Amino acid sequence: MRTCARNVFKASVRSATAVLSVVLLASCTSGGSEAKIEHLCTVTPASEEDVLLRGILRADGFTTDINNRTSRVVEGLERDLREIDPAKQTLSTSMCAYQPTAQEGSERARFEFGWVPRTSKDAEPSLSDGGRFEVNGAFGESNYFLTKLLVRCDMPGDLAEPSESAWLYAKASYTVNTGRTDIDQAAKDRQTALAYLMTRRVTDALGCENRPLEKPPVVKPLPAP
Repeated sequence: MRTCARNVFKASVRSATAVLSVVLLASCTSGGSEAKIEHLCTVTPASEEDVLLRGILRADGFTTDINNRTSRVVEGLERDLREIDPAKQTLSTSMCAYQPTAQEGSERARFEFGWVPRTSKDAEPSLSDGGRFEVNGAFGESNYFLTKLLVRCDMPGDLAEPSESAWLYAKASYTVNTGRTDIDQAAKDRQTALAYLMTRRVTDALGCENRPLEKPPVVKPLPAP
């Protein structure tokens, strides 16, 4: 009887261990929100984002501030799309900010996202000294310190209908340029390309069914209206 009890106990331990192993493996490989905590903000060395950021920040290195986890960004944008006012854009959701290493102050590149009704005045060009552009079907405007990108994002499920009448917008602010007078078209194109690549991470996380930013960014300046 004791032998049987010991065997049952050992079998239970082996079973519990197997279950625990499966749970741990799933938590590491499932790609859930916790596994993606830094997904939207991580910039790998020598990547296109890395090269663009170093050039924009004029720095050999930078620190990363993660304002919201992937799940918070997605949840916030989905909630805002459900509740969007047909006359004005939603408040933006902050995602990331990058600052030159060992530098104090407000000099950084910051990325925020939201929705804007396609017929709203908020979707019209409004930046002072802003240059208009198109990049693989997305469009917007950029000046010396701000880039605004508008993207069609066809959302799945119950968000399909509201997404048909709204643009996903990205707002990239480059306070590192405050006070500079040498921001030419090439610099604006770099800012736009980086905003495009960071927005791609958001469209992937949201699951935009039209995959709007799948191609590499090719920025085409547009003539003034």
